Amino acid sequence: MVLAFYYAWYNPSSFGPGITPFQPPAPYSSGDGGTIQRHVSEAQGAGIDGFVQSWYGPNEPYTNGNFSTLLNIAAASGFKAAVDFEPAAFYNSHEERANGIRSLLETHANHPAYLRMDGKPVIFFWANWLYSVEDWVTIRSLADPNNSSIWIAEGGNADYLAIFDGLHLYNIAWSANPAGTAATWSAQTRAAAANYGMYKYWVATAMPGFDDRLVGRGDNSIYRDRAGGAFYQSSFAGAAASNPDLLIITSYNEWREGSNIEPSIEFGNLYLDLTAQMAAVYKAGGVPAPPGVPPPNDPPPPEEPQATVTAGPSPTPLPPTAPPATATPIATPTAQPDGSIVYQAQPGDSIYGIAALFNKTYDEILRLNGFNADTVIQIGDPVIIGYATTLAEGVVLVEKPDWTDPNVREDGAVLYRIKAGDTPIGIAYQHNLTLDEFYQLNDFTENSILQPGQEVVVGWRIVPQSIGGSTDLPQPTGEPTAPPPTPTPTTTPIVVLASPPAPPTVAPTFAAAGKGVAEVAVAQPTNPAGAQATPLPVDPAPAETDTIFLALVVAGAVLLFVGAGVGVMVLAVRRG
Repeated sequence: MVLAFYYAWYNPSSFGPGITPFQPPAPYSSGDGGTIQRHVSEAQGAGIDGFVQSWYGPNEPYTNGNFSTLLNIAAASGFKAAVDFEPAAFYNSHEERANGIRSLLETHANHPAYLRMDGKPVIFFWANWLYSVEDWVTIRSLADPNNSSIWIAEGGNADYLAIFDGLHLYNIAWSANPAGTAATWSAQTRAAAANYGMYKYWVATAMPGFDDRLVGRGDNSIYRDRAGGAFYQSSFAGAAASNPDLLIITSYNEWREGSNIEPSIEFGNLYLDLTAQMAAVYKAGGVPAPPGVPPPNDPPPPEEPQATVTAGPSPTPLPPTAPPATATPIATPTAQPDGSIVYQAQPGDSIYGIAALFNKTYDEILRLNGFNADTVIQIGDPVIIGYATTLAEGVVLVEKPDWTDPNVREDGAVLYRIKAGDTPIGIAYQHNLTLDEFYQLNDFTENSILQPGQEVVVGWRIVPQSIGGSTDLPQPTGEPTAPPPTPTPTTTPIVVLASPPAPPTVAPTFAAAGKGVAEVAVAQPTNPAGAQATPLPVDPAPAETDTIFLALVVAGAVLLFVGAGVGVMVLAVRRG
């Protein structure tokens, strides 16, 4: 489903040079039913399925009344609408905020045109980060204690997923790589489900550009040139590739911030036409081809505002902004269900180049993919550039597990029982494993399917064995055994990995035409970075072998002695 943010607070004096960076063909009033009908029809014609309207609450008549009109018009054509709840305006306490949300759920959310997912009404939130997670726990306990609606938070802080049901980024114009940003936060949202034990919705954002320099935000202004539609195409393709539950456009008509796709004097119907093309591909299960992301540019000075603005005929068209030179296209990384983020190798790519492109080291790319110094990548090869837990610094997605009472098998394997919503990457992260180590411990592949209730191996414990009638190995503790000192042949046990040794590996050799020729190379297991090392009990069999060997030596000596005596006797007889 494709949505668009919608604003219903305009009157004819809201537009004009010095007020908005672009101009509508004619200024309009958001309270006019004919205008709302036109907007719905234009959006539906472009493949948009619903509007998410900024809403100030039941006591603010303009946005509330216009939302009622929008719902009624939407219902007549199968269009949908939801609110973007603004918690700061018109509310003085958390109780008032909760009352506003409760009013929404008791009124508008029951309208047949209100947007629902999985049978629940959807509420978007703007600026939820003005209040703490604990504040929102309080608000939700008052407004929606049974979680009967789906709450979508805004911003780049996954901690809010403790109380919210999903996440979106309203503005991605700051990102030099919007496709990579979408992939990263898609994976962050999916991985968070492992911590909270419930599904989390990812809503990906596309936008045509941004220019809020006339709003009065000073140094905090953001300017992103539209580059003739290239940025819109790139951000839409990245959003589609991030496997979202919903795709939302910022925006249909935020004119003051210059993110509108509504027809304008400057661009005509260009952005509605692009939306129709890209939405059709996305809804068919594809990803629109990105043209490449233009580089961020230094904003030119904003137009000087005029002293007065008079409503009336459309102002003189402004010349379109000349797009900058097109940058080298950046292929869209794709978030995978296991939390990995995969880039498809492009013509001219090298491992060094991919590492630099995504701010990784060469060694990191080798380790993430099991490559070595001789690996040659081909066009189209998938290259893992990170996981959900490695691309966003400072974000802790899941709590570490409680090791005080693990389920340990007789052979020392530490078991974890799968819960609903678990993912391989989430389980691996919880237990200080890499994804490859988790797969190796369980003989899994990326195609393996986890079932609730299934037990998987997440580590190994020392199992003491009796040697010579005594037990001299350390007893298991509540924590995984730390790596012992470097072993020596005479005084310490042999050291092996905390996981069973890997089978011999096959090192792929790539033919010039692509993958296909494999050269078998037996590789001795090595201790991967971060793997736990466990002392292996000395097998008592060598002691038995030593005893047998000693007996044989003694028997041989006896025989030698007897043989020598017989020889002396024979010699004496002959001499006699």
